[in-house]
Amino acid sequence: MAFAGRKSPSQDPAWGSARIKHLLMLQHFVTHTPEPTKTTQSIPVSLFTMPSPNHPLTTLWIWPTGLFPRRLVYYLRAKHITTTHLQQHNIHLVPVSLCNNALVSLEGYEPRPADTSLPVMRTQQLDGTETWIRESSTILEYFEEIFTGDADLDLRGLSMQQRAKTRDVLSLLADAAAWSSVALIHSNPSTTFWSGLRPDQMSPSTASHANKKCEELLSRLERWVEEDVIDGKSKSLSGKGGDVTLADMVVMVQVEYMREMYGMDWVAEHGVLRVWCDRAKEERWVVGREALLEVERTGKWYSVLGA
Repeated sequence: MAFAGRKSPSQDPAWGSARIKHLLMLQHFVTHTPEPTKTTQSIPVSLFTMPSPNHPLTTLWIWPTGLFPRRLVYYLRAKHITTTHLQQHNIHLVPVSLCNNALVSLEGYEPRPADTSLPVMRTQQLDGTETWIRESSTILEYFEEIFTGDADLDLRGLSMQQRAKTRDVLSLLADAAAWSSVALIHSNPSTTFWSGLRPDQMSPSTASHANKKCEELLSRLERWVEEDVIDGKSKSLSGKGGDVTLADMVVMVQVEYMREMYGMDWVAEHGVLRVWCDRAKEERWVVGREALLEVERTGKWYSVLGA
């Protein structure tokens, strides 16, 4: 199963990531109910090293087991960014969890801002200027600007060719994910509380059509990557270069999330992608659901990122 359609609703190339998060409202269980006011701090002070005065104060709200936020956890692990690195860059992570169908910050942390989906990030300059960044893909690009000098791995790709392949894969995945979401909300009754559909509005024919479009896109992806994955034994779907790219993380998050939340094998009909997934699961940047749930419960980011 899969989702999305760059060749779909509007034929507009910009239809991709910005709209997809809204279509996948699930982000999953996105709710716009503000949290109760409470005494807050961005992260326990005892965990801090002294941040650099050259970096703006950055607060990032993450639901670790969520679909889009998990991309950021995989990114930080793949980039070998520890809690110390984050603190030195004045970046504070706020763990969020699903509680009574609402996404709520862990007690003692700043509440999730009202009318936001996750992840969401705020930067605050010394002059008080605030900037909000609301898309996981944009936050990842922002971090690449910050951390490229701190690590020798550019997760967009290590060559011009690999970076181009990464963008290709990400574009196709956005379409596949959107189609898959349409198929899901028209076939799985458990989605009605976040999809906005009533059971009588769910359409088996719509689900079937959307699933077909998703599978076509995943088959296309297989054709693109087969030589690299099967013949070249590449660790990355983006081919020769770095062993992991943003494209790899987005695919793995999608596969893991759909399995955990809905018991679905997103690449069941795609042998090449299955080979890649089984190989990638052994990489250190992939982290299991139980470890992520522990972060949601305790706020101990060092348990998955290192101190």
